[in-house]
Amino acid sequence: MKLSSTFLWTACVTPFNHSGDSIDYQSLQRLLTMQVEAKNGVVLLGSTGEGLSLTDSEKRELVEFVCKLKLDTKVIVGVPGVNLYQTLEWLDFCKDIPIHGYLMTTPIYAKPGTMGQTLWFEKLLETAHVPAMLYNIPSRAGVSLHAETVCNLSSHEKFWAIKDSSGTVDTLAHYKKVAPNIEVFCGDDNMISDMAAKGAAGLVSVASNIWPHVVHEYAKQCLSGKNPQVSVWQQACKALFIASNPIPTKALLHDIGLIEHRTVRLPLSTQDLPSIETLRQVNAWMERID
Repeated sequence: MKLSSTFLWTACVTPFNHSGDSIDYQSLQRLLTMQVEAKNGVVLLGSTGEGLSLTDSEKRELVEFVCKLKLDTKVIVGVPGVNLYQTLEWLDFCKDIPIHGYLMTTPIYAKPGTMGQTLWFEKLLETAHVPAMLYNIPSRAGVSLHAETVCNLSSHEKFWAIKDSSGTVDTLAHYKKVAPNIEVFCGDDNMISDMAAKGAAGLVSVASNIWPHVVHEYAKQCLSGKNPQVSVWQQACKALFIASNPIPTKALLHDIGLIEHRTVRLPLSTQDLPSIETLRQVNAWMERID
């Protein structure tokens, strides 16, 4: 099963109540409705969704809540972790839920080599009931998703795509060379133009949380070869990372009234956001594009 009809996936934030001890489902539903209207796919429980900060019961509750909404879009669920047995338990739980795919992050902290990664993902892919997108995020995992690992796994029927957040087009080119049958998605908003020119299949976006329609159209133009050079786009992407993701995104979503609170969970803190003014400025620019 391929999910190639969806070229933009929104890495959805997880809104919390004011104190941060529970999920704000009303705000979450509002955000998801926006994504459906923009015809974007949705990624739950990624790093933007603070998946590592949620308890197992919260993750299960969130996925069940979203699936009960019966959204007219595709839903991918994050599979983080470095504990194999807990990760397999999560996959086993997800088997009974009508999701469309998984986002499987390169194991964090352990820094496995080629065979460690290959065997890890083999175990996960054997358990997966829907296609999986492997996630290359060396800045968080401490090590890249090795090209040799991609090559080793490229014939697995459940290995569908890669989200590449390496920050360079060279990695995408390497993946395409060793596994031409595997789709590669840009994992950094600011890189979509460059990566589209090198054969990226689409974008997994943080920015589309705030501007779902604008980002959809911008990515579409990049993928069609029009290569729009919009300086506002680069400034908006930069603004969303003036503090650790998703602190700026949540702050702006709250500021424009799309979520009730800008709360993040420790070790993240809203006090690390330098200023809201930069975000307000780029939002005004992006709204004019819309």
